[in-house]
Amino acid sequence: MRLLIFTQHFFPETMATGRRASDLAQSLASRGHQVTVVAGMPNHPSSLRLPFCRQATREESARGGYRIRRVSVFRSADPGSLKRVFTYATFMLSAAWRGIRERRPDVILALSPLPTGLAALPAHWWHRAPLVFDLQDIWPDSALAIGVMERGWLLRVLRRVELFFYRRCAMVVGIAEGFKRYLLNLGLAPQRLAVIPNGVDWEMFAGALPSEELRRTERLNGEFLVGYIGNLGLAQRLDTVLEAAEQLRNEPVAFLLLGEGVDKQRLMAQARARKLEKVRFLSGVPREQVPSVLAACDALLVILHDDPLFRITIPSKIYEYMAVGKPILCSVGGEAAALVVESKCGLPVPPSDGNALAGSIRVLLADPSRCRAFGEAGAAAARANFARPVLMGAFAELVEGLHARRAGINHESESPLLDQLHTGER
Repeated sequence: MRLLIFTQHFFPETMATGRRASDLAQSLASRGHQVTVVAGMPNHPSSLRLPFCRQATREESARGGYRIRRVSVFRSADPGSLKRVFTYATFMLSAAWRGIRERRPDVILALSPLPTGLAALPAHWWHRAPLVFDLQDIWPDSALAIGVMERGWLLRVLRRVELFFYRRCAMVVGIAEGFKRYLLNLGLAPQRLAVIPNGVDWEMFAGALPSEELRRTERLNGEFLVGYIGNLGLAQRLDTVLEAAEQLRNEPVAFLLLGEGVDKQRLMAQARARKLEKVRFLSGVPREQVPSVLAACDALLVILHDDPLFRITIPSKIYEYMAVGKPILCSVGGEAAALVVESKCGLPVPPSDGNALAGSIRVLLADPSRCRAFGEAGAAAARANFARPVLMGAFAELVEGLHARRAGINHESESPLLDQLHTGER
């Protein structure tokens, strides 16, 4: 089977969509399929500041057995909304043209955000191949949630475009049950929907050794270190961390915020103005260094501000936090908090509440045995339920089953997880 995957971000970029795309490409290629990935040159503003993202070549054959075709895209380290729109637009045009010129695939896959799906539409029409969309972020509502878009005619137009696109997909795969409910409310048929979480590369994170260099260079020995790794953007509202740090100023607690994002410079200025010396900001690191950084922390933070959209999502970093065996402070409402509670791997914290975050940190600081229990439970849950190879295998079988039905081939699933996805038992 020939497969064509569209993704705006791809390895070595560290975005969740890029990781999902590379894992899916590798899983499909390992099953003997011919896989071509159409991706942009590293283009996220945070990626352009990272040396390891400048190594991407325009065409290459990955070690996983698939081919990568990188297309031209407008790139700017300025995270302003207008320039980001121009980035999305240029990727859509160049990726659409590349997709039409590729050999006819049996199935086309596109990964969030919505502009990537729209980039795949011309290839879907030209090659008459079924289109599968992997929904990681709900557009345009995510832009509304972080305040870069207001309600009005443009939002209404984009929502119509969103529905137009979903209706042309043979399958839409969400990362959380809340996404499936959202799509059902839009009127999509249940048999065209599935839920496959992001999961975690278990072997990469389990048993990771703490980075002693990090503790030493940042002079953090003896401190209870609360770590956050990821996007320092508007959706996170990391002012909550600064508020908690203010309350914990005289206690043996430090915060590590590692990553890039549109809000990083403002947050750093705020921390300096408030003399929060135990809030450390570090640049993003290559993917292979992330497990040792997480292992060097005493607790790990997942955070989004309170919004109905964020209550139905589960940030992918939760699974990595679980796998590395550290207690989680979950400052996200809804499904993410429910996962942490059900897995017994940490404490739910009301979003955007610095007082509550400080109080939860004090709870962990006072009870090392509870921290260990949370970490052990999280690691066990990650291994049992969210091992990425298993989840990507289920995704691959979903694609194979779709192709088999279109081609009139008898296809029997070998994955109990895939059967659960279709019956709604998961």
